[in-house]
Amino acid sequence: MKKNNVLAAVILVASTVNAQGKFEVKDFGSFKLHAYVTADPLGDMSYIVEGKKSLVVLEPAAFHDNIKEFGEYVQKLNKPVDKVIANYHAAGFSGFDHSKFVMVKGMPEFIKGDIYSGMMAGFAAGFGDKMDISEFVPTKTIPRNAVKKWAGVEYRFFPGASTDFPAASVLIGKKVYYMHFTPVANMHMGAIQISSPDAVNATLAELERAKSSGAAIFIGGHGTGTADMNAVDFQIAYLKKIKETISSIKTGDEFILVMQMTYKNIAGEDNLTALATNLYK
Repeated sequence: MKKNNVLAAVILVASTVNAQGKFEVKDFGSFKLHAYVTADPLGDMSYIVEGKKSLVVLEPAAFHDNIKEFGEYVQKLNKPVDKVIANYHAAGFSGFDHSKFVMVKGMPEFIKGDIYSGMMAGFAAGFGDKMDISEFVPTKTIPRNAVKKWAGVEYRFFPGASTDFPAASVLIGKKVYYMHFTPVANMHMGAIQISSPDAVNATLAELERAKSSGAAIFIGGHGTGTADMNAVDFQIAYLKKIKETISSIKTGDEFILVMQMTYKNIAGEDNLTALATNLYK
């Protein structure tokens, strides 16, 4: 993911933050998935995997109002937190005991580098004390291909899309597949995720792996709380159409026209201009 694309997202988001999130719960028998749609300016999602006796948090909330709302919900579940996985999102560390945090190997170094630290500096400038951007960095790491069992649930980690941050996709309990962005059907994909022609191929490969994982539900750090296979299939077809189009169409303006004609009356048409800029640099 290019630095300028990440920082552009900082500029575009609003600076007003009020927690008005909602929770969605899916019961898989051996565990429950609680998806927290934060409604924060970054479109972040946070998750709780509820085992029989304890909990695992995936991507803690980043804004203080959301941290409070999320923490109150966790308390109502009346089970201890076993682990907190700070995967793609390195923020919100004040919400939980630091000893509970784990991060994928390579991410602690990455978040100290120019891309991530520049992004976080932009957030600090835009949101001030509304966002929890602490100096703490998790020191407990796991390999990007690790298999762990926490709170009685299996977590199978895979390297995420090769053009994204060096974090991981996660197959949870063989039924839920986490990736950086929740797949969304009937919507043009965004320039933050599709930052280059290489990102088209990397994201397509990731979605195809998700499809073949055996999961029934797909989740991510941005977008919507949960998605089904229809959303995965839509994005796979969409990315294949992008590959076909950029191989034969020579200008960004023509690309936009082809995508408009192919996908009539779907959401996110305003994404196409930035997407074309990324694909026709």
